[in-house]
Parts: sequence; structure tokens; C-alpha cells
Amino acid sequence: MSGGKPPKAQRSDGHDELAGRQVGDPYRWMEEDTPTLRAWVRAQHEYTMAQLSALPTREGLRRRLDELIRTAGVGAVTKAGERYFFLRRSADQELSALYCQDTLHGTPRLLLDPNELSSDRTVRLADTHPSRDGSLIAYRLSTSGSSRMSLCVMDVDRGRVLPDMVPGDVNPVAHAWHTKNQVVWVPDNGGFYYTRSRHDVPSGEARYHHKLYFHHLGDDWHDDTLVFGESLIPEQTPYPQLSSDGRYLLVVIQDVSGHEPCSQLHLLDRQAPQRGFLPIVEGIQAFLSAALHRDVLYIKTNHRAPLSKLTAINLADITVGDFAARTVIPEGAHPLGAWVPVGDFLLAETIEDVSSRLRVYDLAGQLVKQIELPGIGSIRALDAARDGDEIFFSFSSFLMPGVVYRLDLETLECAPYFRNEVPFDPMAFEVEQVWFESLDGTRIPMFLLHQRGMMRGGDNAAVVYGYGGFGVSQSPAFTAHVIPFLERGGVYAVVSTRGGGEFGKEWHRAGTREHKQKVFDDLIAAGEWLIAKGFAHASRLGCFGWSNGGLSVNAAAVQRPDLWKAVVAGAPVADMARFHTAHGGRHWVADYGTPENPDDLDFLMQYSPYHTLPTRIEAPAILTIVPDEDDRVAPWHGYKMHAAWLAANVSKSPILLLGEARAGHRGSPAVGRTIARYADIWAFFLWQLNVAWHDYLRTDN
Repeated sequence: MSGGKPPKAQRSDGHDELAGRQVGDPYRWMEEDTPTLRAWVRAQHEYTMAQLSALPTREGLRRRLDELIRTAGVGAVTKAGERYFFLRRSADQELSALYCQDTLHGTPRLLLDPNELSSDRTVRLADTHPSRDGSLIAYRLSTSGSSRMSLCVMDVDRGRVLPDMVPGDVNPVAHAWHTKNQVVWVPDNGGFYYTRSRHDVPSGEARYHHKLYFHHLGDDWHDDTLVFGESLIPEQTPYPQLSSDGRYLLVVIQDVSGHEPCSQLHLLDRQAPQRGFLPIVEGIQAFLSAALHRDVLYIKTNHRAPLSKLTAINLADITVGDFAARTVIPEGAHPLGAWVPVGDFLLAETIEDVSSRLRVYDLAGQLVKQIELPGIGSIRALDAARDGDEIFFSFSSFLMPGVVYRLDLETLECAPYFRNEVPFDPMAFEVEQVWFESLDGTRIPMFLLHQRGMMRGGDNAAVVYGYGGFGVSQSPAFTAHVIPFLERGGVYAVVSTRGGGEFGKEWHRAGTREHKQKVFDDLIAAGEWLIAKGFAHASRLGCFGWSNGGLSVNAAAVQRPDLWKAVVAGAPVADMARFHTAHGGRHWVADYGTPENPDDLDFLMQYSPYHTLPTRIEAPAILTIVPDEDDRVAPWHGYKMHAAWLAANVSKSPILLLGEARAGHRGSPAVGRTIARYADIWAFFLWQLNVAWHDYLRTDN
């Protein structure tokens, strides 16, 4: 490979005094954006690109990924009034644009094209919130992947952006556990409720101090009325809901900065505002989601129901102060997932062996029908107008690109509304779900993707993907960038480690705080099983994770460097002594614990990759990817971990850092940059796992 090796990082004697003990931090200086740091990162990145660009596989991978990813596609469909709103991208566009249709099969009309908002395609449309009649739409714009987004409003009839705008420096961040209903219109379109931080928050506190405001259309945002949240602590976030007639305002408060996730519900009768907000649920240790439908408040909760249940309370009972929740859909044998009330029905998803099932109930909770879905896969974007006659949802599987389905609520018949087409042969591959035992004997599920009829016990290369945190399930979904690896005979394994939500609250808790090591045990056991069962050769096993998954794969690589040949960690959490000091880190305490507590610090320091990496290690090949404007996981996590790997490694394996400029936590969504990112990742894996370019199913023209 070409190019001289870049310099190792300068070490210092930096340390913290935490919970009565001294914790070393030799690369603390990387937390400050200085010319020295920028020069060091640039040198690391340029060296990495010199290595990857010289690989004979990279250009072929880039061309194939261009075919797979640069395709036309439609996202979730939302109905408001008689209009249908959706994001659509043509094959020649970098970013998805916002369209509307006035009828179900009408001609799409372009409302907003983010491709025209910035020359470098760094401004994207993050989410949309149409008014109930579809005549107005609020939307948020993110620049360079920032979670602090500008909130704008458009007159849909005229296609004109209104002067109503809340700037991105105060607008709310998108939390992983609750991103819906951050903007709620009143029925007469006179304004909307929305969540944002105070405009005077201290530096570095933009992810906290969120309050609920009301914006009158036409007013300056500085004059918006504070509606709720004056007494909330900085880590609590309120989200609004409004009944169809506009009478009742519900506020859901979430807080994950303590030992357990905590939720609250408060209700305001807007016809009797002098009574103020009435508490419905105050500070229970549970996740709640809620919806107002007709004269009932529906609540999904995992309080005393680890797999969750759906309950209901009459709004009239709440207003007189004498109410009790009744169970509508009881806790079953499988986790209750997405749900929505619409018309005379409740639609509810269950997660059964890590695959979606969809059922229709009446409003009393009696089963009406199970919707037939096309095999093992995942539902996305289950949403509907409360009094509509149809509902749209997206479904995909490992080998089926996303399909938007329309469910007619009069006939309860479900049919595809739009299919995303990707040029590959799904019949050339197969998916199987296997179970293996982890270190403590717990059975863990894993999906395997590979060529149909693949011979086991041979020289197969495999890559294990894991996450393991925050109740996020690794459910079956189409991932185009994996296809070239499968076409070359590779095995892609997706592990449902503990810490996810695949089997409810207890599965999640089994991989959090003092139990976090079980996540890494599960990942390691998955790799060992693949080798033992002949799905992977012992010298051709890789590991891939992003964000919290980057923490998981780094920990697995530190603990078992002999098991892995190559590891890719994207936007990783790595320094478990200081994660809580940057961006939204205090929102991670329920999963990780806090370094300021002596007991928590003990288990954090037992696995923190940055702190447990030995001074000398025969490391596998490591590729760390760091988006430089990541405001969810601070870039210094990746920089520090890369520096530590460089300093400790005594093997001949490459230790590489790939920076992504002007990109947020997930990397740039622009198609060209997405293709380049995955061309780099898979070129690295093919190089280190010794997968030949000619081991390829396709024949290029």
C-alpha cells in the first residue's frame, strides 16, 4: 500500500478525579478543536484514503453500489385532509424532495427540493408535519447532519414558504426514543404547538432545557407563548398531542437521565385553561407513548408489563379528576411495537421472533383481523389521520426493498401502493434465523444472509453486525450496501444482542448498566458460533457497528482481538468516563450509568474500550469512521480510540481513521457520499478478509 504512515498522537498525563478515583485520559487534548487536532485528523484521513483508493476492489464496489443505491424511491406516505405527502427521490438526485398529491392517484406536485438549498447538498429535509386539512405544512431542515434543525412553514396551496421560522440554534433535537409529534397544528390552522430549547441556554446545553411553546401563525418566534415545562429539569423533554377537535392538549414527558427511563403525562382542557394541566401519570419508571382519539386517551406502557400493553382512559373522567386506566390490548407473549388508533380501529404491531406482525382491533381491543405481510420483515412508519379511512405503512425485509402499503379501512384489504426497485436478484440469496448460546447460556437469535445453497465448512468470509443498546431492535430490513458482499460469497450476520428491544423491556435491561458486558459476550459468541458451524473461516471474520454499535465492536475487539480479522466502528462511543460531558450524553445514563457514581464507574471501567485497551495488543485491522460534525456522539470518542489503537498495536494490521466532512451522526445522506462511504467500508472488509474481486455473481457489461 502507498503512502507513509501518519504520526501517532501525542500523549499527556491527563486524568479525571471521578467518584474518588483517578481515571487516565492521555488524549484529552482531542476534545478541543485546535489546528493541531485538525492537522492530525487530516493526516490520518489522507493516509487511510491512500490505502483504500489503491485497492483494486474499491472502484468496482463503487460502481455496483451506484447501481444499487442511486435508484428512484418513495418514503413514508402521510395523509392530511384529502392530500397525500411523501418524500421522493429520482435516480439522478442526491437528496429526497417533498411532494404532495391532491388525490390517491393524482399527479405528484413538488413542494420543496433540498437539492436546491445548498450547492454541496448538506441541507436535508429532516421531517414534515402537515396541518389537519393539508393546506399548511411545517418542516425541519438539518444542515450537515445537525440535530438542531430550523423549523419552517409552507403554504401548500401556493407553494410559498411563510416568514414563520424557528431557527436551528433553539429548535429541538431528535431523540432516538421519541421523534414524532414535535409539531402539532390546531384545527383552525391558526398556529401550532412545538418543542424547543430556551433561546438563552448555556453553551453546550442545546440538547436540554426543552419546553413546549405555541406559535401563532404570523408572529415572530421570540413572542411564542411558553405553554408547558417551566418546572421541568433540563433533561426532561415534553412532546405535544392534540385531540381531533382541538379541545384537549396532551403532553408526554420523557427522561432517560436517571437510573431508569421515566415518563409523565399531563392533560389540558383548552376550554377550561384556568384549571391548568391535570396530571395523569407522574414519574413512573417506564416508557410511555400515547394518542388522543375521539373521547379516549390511549396509552402504551411497559410499566408492570415488560412486553408492553395498551390501556385507555376516558377524557371526561380525567377532567373531573376521577379516572382509572382499563386494559385494551393486554400484554401478550410478544413485545407490542408500533400502534395507532384510526377510525373505528386500533392497529398494532407485535414483534415475534424479531419479525413484525400487524393486527387490526376494534376500539375495545377485540381482534378483527391479522394483516398478511410478505414474510419475515419490519414495519416502518405506521401512521394515519385519526378519522381517516385508510392507513399507509412501509415494510421491508433483508431481501425485499421497501414497499409502501395502503390498508383500506372499509374493506380491511391491504395492497402495495409503491414499490422501491433495486437491481439485484433476491432469489440468488437466502435468509435464515439461527439461535446460539452466549457465555451465560442465554439463547441469542441471529439472522444470516448469504448465497443460496452456500457450502458450509469452507473458506467463507463473514461480517457480524451488532448494536446492543437503548432498546433498539435489529429487525429485518433491506440494506442495499450489503449486496456486493453477498454477491462475492460473503455471509452477513445480524445479531440481536441483549440491550435491544427484540424481546421487550427485560431483554433491553439485560444489556444495560452493570449488565453491559453481556452485549459484548453475545457479539463474541456470535463470531465463535459462525466459525464453529462452518459459516466463517477463522481467519476471515469481521465485525461492524455504528454509534452504540461502535462501542460494542470496539469492546469486542479489545477483549477478543484474536477472534476478528477486521473491525469497522462508525461514530463510536468509546470513552465511558466522559461520555456524559458532551452533546446528549446525559440522556444515555439510563443505559450506561453515570461515571459520577462509584458503583457505576466500577462497571463502566471494566469494559470502556478506551480505558481497557492494553498498552500492547496484537490488534485486528481497525477502521474508525468519524463524521466531523456529529452532535450526538462527540467526534473525540473516535479520535481518542483511534489514537489508542495506533499506540497499542504491535501487529501488522492497519489501524485507519476515515473522517467524513460536514456530516452528522449517520454520515451524509447525499447519495454520492453514501456510496463513497460504503465503498470504503466494504473495500476495507474485502481487503482484510481476503475476498477476491472475481468472486462475483454478476457479469458486468
